[in-house]
Amino acid sequence: MSIKTGRPRASGPAELATLRRLVDDGVSVTEAARTLEIGRSTAYAALAQR
Repeated sequence: MSIKTGRPRASGPAELATLRRLVDDGVSVTEAARTLEIGRSTAYAALAQR
């Protein structure tokens, strides 16, 4: 049995899909992160995992 430790993820699959859609539509990563209320570094990390 594995026990999950640490801080929970800031965003789930739905938020990541929305983030990708916003950025693909031309919204800046900073504005998309603000809209989703996540950190800019979290947004860049999520986009790097494409």
